[in-house]
Amino acid sequence: MLPFDKTATIYKSSHKTVPWSHCPDKHLRSGDNVMLRNDKTQGYLVMDLNTRQLGVEESYQLTTTKKNPGPVTRSMFVLRRAEKVDIFGSDDIIRYGSKIKIEANPYVFKKKLWITSMPLGPQVYSSGSRHQEASVNAGEQYNGTWIIDAIDPNSRFERQGEPVKVGEPVLIRHCQTGHYLASDDVAIKSDFGSECEVMCHSFAKANKTQNLALEKKGALTSDIGTRF
Repeated sequence: MLPFDKTATIYKSSHKTVPWSHCPDKHLRSGDNVMLRNDKTQGYLVMDLNTRQLGVEESYQLTTTKKNPGPVTRSMFVLRRAEKVDIFGSDDIIRYGSKIKIEANPYVFKKKLWITSMPLGPQVYSSGSRHQEASVNAGEQYNGTWIIDAIDPNSRFERQGEPVKVGEPVLIRHCQTGHYLASDDVAIKSDFGSECEVMCHSFAKANKTQNLALEKKGALTSDIGTRF
């Protein structure tokens, strides 16, 4: 979710009542059932289908909970490749730089739901911080397409095409707006108690990124961003 202290870590999960994935080589694949944990809040991404997202049609609230919920229906998500064939090939491995969709598990709701984000607007925003909203939506649209980025911006370009491994910290970037899926310590009250807000926002550091020095050394080119 975002950056260093706000990254997401992907875990395979196991539970008798909810399907889980196991991969001996530790590579994530399309169709894997996973849990997502945010490093800033140390909370697990969960759905609250009792709370509608304001301003977005048939969309429901996302939060992170600091209490490990285990692999229950509100905490399990399915990773899907957004394109059957891309520049990295046609296999089912989830790679850095590949477009993906994050689908809610089929046991949580009568319809398919995807993690989506609508561009920030006067009527569409996250309920606490009023950043760009992120929620689960019943419509499969382009605003539900994401890219997994590597943490280190100086090696992000070079790592494109590498398989994403289980438990590896990552950044989840929204294709439409370029912002990252994130969570912060903004309390959201729900039927499950007090949980943390989820939004789509780039928490870029304020320090200088030394772009020109890195370009002079040949470490990167001008089209590679060095902020998170």
